[in-house]
Amino acid sequence: MFENKKAILFDLDGTLIESAPDLASALNAMLERLGHREFSQQEIRAWIGNGAAVLVQRALQKALGREVEMKEEYFNEALKLFLSLYEERMCVETYLFPMVQETLQTLKNHGKKIAIVTNKPSKFIEPILENLQISKYVDYVVGADTLKHKKPHPAPLLHVCDIFGIGVKEALMVGDSRNDVEAARACGMDVVGVDYGYNYEQSIEDLKPDVVVSGIEEIVSLVGIAPRVAVVGGGVAGSSVALHLARKGAKVDLFEKKESLIDGPPMCHLHAGGNLYREIDDKQCLQLLRESIEFVRFYPEGIDPRPTVIAVPLEDGGSIEELLPRLKMLQKEYARLVQEDEGNKVLGEVEDYFQLFSKEEMLRLRKKEVCELPTSMEEWMIPFAKYIDLDKIRFPVLVVQEFGLNLFRLSAAASLRVKQKSNINLYLQSEVVQIQDKQGEFDLTYKSGRETKRKSYDYLVNAAGFQSGVIDDMLGLHVERFVEFKAAYVTHWQKVKEHKWPEIIFHGKRGTPQGMAQFTPYAGGYVQLHGMTKEITLFDNGLVKSSGLSSLPKLPQLLLEKILKSWDEKSVKERTTKAIKHAARYIPALLDADDAYKPLYGAQQIPGKDHTLRAAEFSFEGNRYARCEIVKVSSVVAMAEAIYVRLRMLGFLQKEKEETTADEECIDEKKLAALVRDLAKRRGYPAKMAELYARD
Repeated sequence: MFENKKAILFDLDGTLIESAPDLASALNAMLERLGHREFSQQEIRAWIGNGAAVLVQRALQKALGREVEMKEEYFNEALKLFLSLYEERMCVETYLFPMVQETLQTLKNHGKKIAIVTNKPSKFIEPILENLQISKYVDYVVGADTLKHKKPHPAPLLHVCDIFGIGVKEALMVGDSRNDVEAARACGMDVVGVDYGYNYEQSIEDLKPDVVVSGIEEIVSLVGIAPRVAVVGGGVAGSSVALHLARKGAKVDLFEKKESLIDGPPMCHLHAGGNLYREIDDKQCLQLLRESIEFVRFYPEGIDPRPTVIAVPLEDGGSIEELLPRLKMLQKEYARLVQEDEGNKVLGEVEDYFQLFSKEEMLRLRKKEVCELPTSMEEWMIPFAKYIDLDKIRFPVLVVQEFGLNLFRLSAAASLRVKQKSNINLYLQSEVVQIQDKQGEFDLTYKSGRETKRKSYDYLVNAAGFQSGVIDDMLGLHVERFVEFKAAYVTHWQKVKEHKWPEIIFHGKRGTPQGMAQFTPYAGGYVQLHGMTKEITLFDNGLVKSSGLSSLPKLPQLLLEKILKSWDEKSVKERTTKAIKHAARYIPALLDADDAYKPLYGAQQIPGKDHTLRAAEFSFEGNRYARCEIVKVSSVVAMAEAIYVRLRMLGFLQKEKEETTADEECIDEKKLAALVRDLAKRRGYPAKMAELYARD
């Protein structure tokens, strides 16, 4: 609205500072010494705004109870006494209104000139600004005695424009009272009124300023300042935050050390209920359901719409019945979310959210022909019925709309969407090497090739994945977290190519030889296998904690080399073979799987002290720094929205913007398919793994 403004002129009392307590204290002390009655702070607030002389005059007239002609000598003595008393206590109870310092910082960092134009005597202004630590943001001050005239005369405003060498239309007046509005109107300057000041008990809206605000931070958006946001890390968290904030109007720089976005730990499925983790509580489960729905809407191209089966082995000791109360709770919540917004119906029909199958039903399905493209839970379960050793699992078996995620399609979709956004700058193969927190902005130094460059930002997002502790260490912040290295193994099995399989989870106690087994089908007959034992997915010393010396947990060198360099063929072959045998306890025919391909692997951070955490975790240090430490990929949208809310608190992005959504940001399917295949090949995986399995 006021994008062309080069200077912002602020009133002081009632606009930037709450000075009524000290003014009232000094005024009542003066009245007491003169033998007059005192007044409440609320009464005195209504007299503030026209300078010290008028304030004293009003107090004396009220104290005397009538309009009187005071002797000039008496008035001057009272005024002198008041000024002396106020000088003694002008910074005792005076304080900044909320967000004043942050707003002045932002305006200054974006090159705006700042002036104080007040009817307060000049000798008080600088000490107050210094005491409240905002003097460094102010370029010029006009007090009651700076010029011949004061507000509501336009002279002080015109004087500031002359000093700054700008026109009246290049300045904006911000104040709380009639004096500010009339002074601006008298010289043709735009004016913003704040609704929390001292306007003689009159609503500022009655004076019809151009805009009325309820918080000083709203000035940031009114003058057209978009936040400069640095997102460090181009994984699923960083890419999603960058896209979300860009859709809201932020200017985003996204830094990623690798050559493409979203190239991290393996991901298999949504967590639309968290029912795969018996150890987490209902609260986390509900959170994961909501986040999963948000994620599907954010990245529709990366969702593989095939269900997930959960089976409990006889040796496990648990049962599906233990999950039923939770599943019913989640189904009820899904129904509520769909009723709230039809667009939330992304996990199929509510009544189909989950289904139970008895052994008798499995034996019946075993006799049926496999469907080329399943359209019901029952059809998806036919391969399960035919090839699972039904004598090794408990019944009923659960199938739930826990859709699959395709890492390569997520990466390609994020890359294409980022390129569509003119307000996102993407820096690939760029390493952030230093960050300094300076005066409300961050100075960030990064290396790209042989070049080292530096840029400044209003807001910093740490989405550096398992290396989040590096960024915290740069800023001198100590944060507790875990880092865990995990791997999934890729093989080829003809039965997955011939039939459409669901994903299958066989429950088991983590870290034991009977740890959970996970079977994730891909297009072309490829399978991703997890085995939650230390010989397969988990590793000795693979879960490490930060120390008192650093926020970065230290993985063993052997595991770091796997992340940063490569795996040796022998290790890949051995662990893949073990993964096949682990799952083949329940899927005997899987022993026919052939070849071992490059594993899907990486390290993930787990914030805090609880390494069993599964839902989203984001945290803030001060007003301008956020950490995004996802444990489950579907949590990213909740994080991005929390950061957006934080930016609005700082005054950014206040204007409602016509936000685009994933559905409206059309991605050419041919371009997506080509990029997906290219990404898979460049990362060393079969190109077929980049296709959607459920639609193959």
